[in-house]
Amino acid sequence: MAVYLILFLLAAGMGIPLCGICEKKEGRGVLWYCIVMGAVLTVISSLRFGVGYDYNLYAGWYYDLNFTDFDGPRGGRKEIGMFLPLKLLNLFTSDYAAAFPLISLMIYVPLTVYIFRRSDNPWISFAAFLGMGLYFNSMNFMRQFIAAVICAYAFEYAAKGCRIRYLLIILFGAVFHRSALFLIPCFLFAYIGWNTVTFVIAAVLSAGAFAFSGELMRLFTKYFYSDYTSSSSDVTSGLSPVYAVMFGVLFLLLFALRKRTDGEERSINITVWCGFFAFFFELLGARIAIISRLSLLFFIPAVCLGVPKICSALYRMAEGRKKGAGIAVITAAVILLGGSYYMLIARNYNGVMPYRTIFERTVEI
Repeated sequence: MAVYLILFLLAAGMGIPLCGICEKKEGRGVLWYCIVMGAVLTVISSLRFGVGYDYNLYAGWYYDLNFTDFDGPRGGRKEIGMFLPLKLLNLFTSDYAAAFPLISLMIYVPLTVYIFRRSDNPWISFAAFLGMGLYFNSMNFMRQFIAAVICAYAFEYAAKGCRIRYLLIILFGAVFHRSALFLIPCFLFAYIGWNTVTFVIAAVLSAGAFAFSGELMRLFTKYFYSDYTSSSSDVTSGLSPVYAVMFGVLFLLLFALRKRTDGEERSINITVWCGFFAFFFELLGARIAIISRLSLLFFIPAVCLGVPKICSALYRMAEGRKKGAGIAVITAAVILLGGSYYMLIARNYNGVMPYRTIFERTVEI
């Protein structure tokens, strides 16, 4: 647990002086902060051993590459985006431990660049990435998380009205996980503004989808998660409603503060929509766990961009009422994110406890 706690303290403790309390500072401090955080996230994920429920699954898949040609069956790694780089690596080493540094680089390098370029304040983005469980998700659903990071860039082009670039990036994300194809019509997010009518329609949609989640499950397992059968635990059971509540609060704040946040209207609309669908699929996941996997595609814009916008809006509102009151907002944000992060660790979210390194490996998987 100590490694994870130190990581969060580093994200907040180093971030505030280098990036600014709430408003993003100018200068190299932000760049160096992002480089350090990206490197630390990569190292912790790369050197783990047996950490995460999917660790053994990916280790086994990598081992199977020893007996697979480039034109042979790919087993669980059907998408060429994951198969090809791992197979190339396998030509040099058969040790499955080598797969995780490569996968980690594929996740955290583009994620760090995304946060540096797009976030209103990177330290809040990294703190939220940790506090809302995205880091632990990335240690498990690695193939889909790579696709999610790639698709996060696509939303930027949607906001600019660049349809072709948006589509090309989505298709590139689908090379790693075909669920990215689900995002093709999401280009329309930029043109559908949020108001009371939209909110009511979204609420009715959520209630209806929750009631007919069984039919949606059959659709998703047929086209996006065909490796799962009707008897799989992810299909027959649901997740804790806590996650739906957490992302529901995020969505409500994004909706309520949308007119107080900085940025272009299209970009803000997309961030709110991402917040909604993160909540929407987590809500359905409370009944059927596998459906919640689609929320991963919306997490990064909703959390890494949305949470800094919320903090910035609340900070300005508090400062407008009383000078210095904004500090209380940031303090509350750190406490809430830190508390959520600690609870996830205590609950052994996605099997991330205890943390062990590859240097502690005593047996082969």
